[in-house]
Amino acid sequence: MHPSTGGTPAGEVSERELVDAVLRDLQEAAERWEAVVAQAATITYTVDLGDVRAVANSDGRLVDLTLHPEVMSGYGHRELTDRINLALAALRHEAQADYQARYGGTLQ
Repeated sequence: MHPSTGGTPAGEVSERELVDAVLRDLQEAAERWEAVVAQAATITYTVDLGDVRAVANSDGRLVDLTLHPEVMSGYGHRELTDRINLALAALRHEAQADYQARYGGTLQ
């Protein structure tokens, strides 16, 4: 305490005011981060090859895979594998392009 004023010297911030300011800054940063995370949760990537349709979320989870009815009976194992892998590669490419456009980097 400053003897003449009974508090802090003129122009100085009390420890409590400093702590309050830091806590406000942290709360604002947390709210901004929550908004970014909430927005990311709504992002999906979709690829439709006609016979195979795949949807993934921003976490990289495959949330939907739809196969045309003829795929199961008309495609051999190798052809089906190739088509699904092609759809997954296209999803990965779309996610990487989106990430680069949003954040300027590459996905790991």
